Amino acid sequence: MSTRRAYLEAALDAVAAGGGCPEPDTSDAWQLAVASFVAGERLDFARGRELADRALRALAPDADAVARVASAGASGMAAAADLMAGEWTDAAPGLTPSGDPLVDALPHLDALDDRDEAQFARYLLVEAALSCGRLELAATLPLPEAGRLLLRDGVPHPFAIVFTVLAARVAAFHGRIADAHAALDGAESALPLYELLLDATRALVAGNASDLAATRELADRVVRTSPEPRDRISAGCYLLASYGLLGFYDIPGAAALLLAAGGDADLEHLLVTDRAIGFELLANAAITDGDLGAAEAWGARAEPLAGSPIANATVLRTRSRILFGRGEFAAARDAAVRAAELGRAEGRMIEAIEADMLASRAELAAGESGAASRRLQALAQDAARTGFEAAVRHATVQLRLAGRRLRPFAGTGWTGLSEREREVAELMLEGLTNGEIASRLYLSSHTVRAHVSRVLAAFGVASRVAFAARLAADARQPDDADAALDGLTERQRAVVAVLATGASNAQIAAQLGISVKTVEKHLHEIMRRLGVTTRVGVLRLIAPPRE
Repeated sequence: MSTRRAYLEAALDAVAAGGGCPEPDTSDAWQLAVASFVAGERLDFARGRELADRALRALAPDADAVARVASAGASGMAAAADLMAGEWTDAAPGLTPSGDPLVDALPHLDALDDRDEAQFARYLLVEAALSCGRLELAATLPLPEAGRLLLRDGVPHPFAIVFTVLAARVAAFHGRIADAHAALDGAESALPLYELLLDATRALVAGNASDLAATRELADRVVRTSPEPRDRISAGCYLLASYGLLGFYDIPGAAALLLAAGGDADLEHLLVTDRAIGFELLANAAITDGDLGAAEAWGARAEPLAGSPIANATVLRTRSRILFGRGEFAAARDAAVRAAELGRAEGRMIEAIEADMLASRAELAAGESGAASRRLQALAQDAARTGFEAAVRHATVQLRLAGRRLRPFAGTGWTGLSEREREVAELMLEGLTNGEIASRLYLSSHTVRAHVSRVLAAFGVASRVAFAARLAADARQPDDADAALDGLTERQRAVVAVLATGASNAQIAAQLGISVKTVEKHLHEIMRRLGVTTRVGVLRLIAPPRE
């Protein structure tokens, strides 16, 4: 066993068991980096910073990739706890070429192999990027392989489950909720605290997938069984469950868990990003209870973090909430818009969408319903693509408050339609005109036009014919087509086949090498033989809607 591997195993054994970390060799950058990580896990952030700086200073000119990436990751994690102001290049000034240890480590990633030390170095770098709120960077970095860490009789070290949780956290905070759910599929741990960490992470994912029942059950389990937060993992259980409750706006429940994790009013047990989010949450809870003065007190605690690239967007959201509470809607909107811009720049999609929500709320309060609706529609469309159902639900609620509805998303099909829109869609497929649909359903022409456009948008098409053709392409079976086309000539069958692609008469003519007038004659005869009066009727016969 290599010296590096032996030190890593002893350090991770200590993390898993709650024991002390072996003293590092003060001339070994690798050991110093690992020891810095363990200090951070113990919430001794000052010691973590000291060891991380010593690791960078101990790097020899010919240091290998493992030592360089691990030292950079340790430095990034130290910055996650103490970078209160400045730029990313202020994370380790004078200790790496640019002062930004994470970016300076990137050229060395390709030299990492599959050894345990290299896997852990990857972990440190990704964890540091995530902990600093640099989600766009974290999402591009190679993740460590959980199934390979420090194998003993073919079984990975218990800490390997933290690698799995890391993958889920990166995906979730990047807004890719479906990917986060997949990352946790089948994961389990024999250690109670690590199993609880999995439950807390699942609560985060379930909350943002709008699965209220699962989130509540998982969060309750965390509350019942979590130990007193004494290290980063136990505190993290409370935090992740808190963020899950935020997914469906259980502000009091989320605030209680956040305070349990934070340790005191300064939330000193938390990293900068979590402290900033914590102060925002506590300010929001106070505003929800009608106590603007308490919200301003929490906002004052957040303000010293405003100069940090880790926390600037979050502090702006906190300001937006307080400004809204004061009735300063334009200023609240401006702060939220800027927060959304900063959040997106770093890939913090959950936070950016929350800022969009705040901006739209301020726009609605200021009477700018059109701008708010456009913003909500856009964010819901983005969120739906990645399984971020909580954001879709919140956008729906805000639009309803404005007397509007969320438009169906292109490609959602039948599931994106309301019951009334499904009725309209069925009548469209029967070939009824807008006026006929209005008469049949006792609706105004204006309402029918709105429903028709929503149906077409849900199927990603622009016309009734394209709608029917889309269903034909999705649902037609060979036997269906053969039965429906009995009695047609070969040329008529060819016309129907091209019609089913959504083609116009001119396109059918061009594809079959005949005139448009001949196409019109064929279609007239096809409809006569099939007993229908419209092109949509033809397509409906060969592809009836599925139940």
